[in-house]
Amino acid sequence: MSLKISFACLSDPGKVRKNNEDNALIAEELSLGIVADGMGGHSCGEVASDLAVKVTKEKFESMRTTGMKPPHYDEKLSLETNQLGFAVQLANSVVYEAGNASPDKKGMGTTLSALMLNAGKLCIAHIGDSRIYLLRAGELTQLTEDHSLVMEHVRKGRMTREQAEKSPLQNILTRALGTQKQPPIDLLEREAKEGDRVLLCSDGLFKPVPEDKIKEIMQAEPDDARLCAKLVETANINGGPDNVTVVAGTLKKKTFKESIGDLLK
Repeated sequence: MSLKISFACLSDPGKVRKNNEDNALIAEELSLGIVADGMGGHSCGEVASDLAVKVTKEKFESMRTTGMKPPHYDEKLSLETNQLGFAVQLANSVVYEAGNASPDKKGMGTTLSALMLNAGKLCIAHIGDSRIYLLRAGELTQLTEDHSLVMEHVRKGRMTREQAEKSPLQNILTRALGTQKQPPIDLLEREAKEGDRVLLCSDGLFKPVPEDKIKEIMQAEPDDARLCAKLVETANINGGPDNVTVVAGTLKKKTFKESIGDLLK
């Protein structure tokens, strides 16, 4: 059975911050969605996240067109996941070089979480503490791992998840795009199923809105665009302490006509 994914996205500065340093991109022709949460003063975070999503999409699209096999190829993963990871690594180089080229941009960086659907698999590249969730059969699962100091402590048993959520250290990242020459990028794949819902989001969503509430909203709203609006609205009702950005996607079965069209490409 061939699957397709449709996306919607929404970004909002929230109730506290004037600038929106988040960015999102959807490219349905590539079955690709990306969320990035920038950091750095003087609007540098906005520059970093904008560069990151645009370069990732551009490089990934180029590799998909040429069929290029990236260096440092992971044989356990598909060509497409390797291409997505290399595209993110190339975006890192662009952000890193831009940050070092100008004193007022030095130290800028961004999170980046990207998901694409290919051949029945969800292909993911991720760095930072934005998140990708999967809602399947009533269960909400976080597919990505937060690259933050507090979650590092949680994974090592030094802190509970509840303590991490209240810690003053929760905004310290252990990995981000643009802050070093070649940061490790998490790459993973999950089997895709008809009816799956995916959610990519910046921390401006999941910090003010508990996961149980996110799950409840996702289950209650089948339309991706309305889901994005409801999630952003809920984050702002709960104080809107940060920029909030969401990309929502739904996996559906391709029609016979769409499947035939793929074969003719």
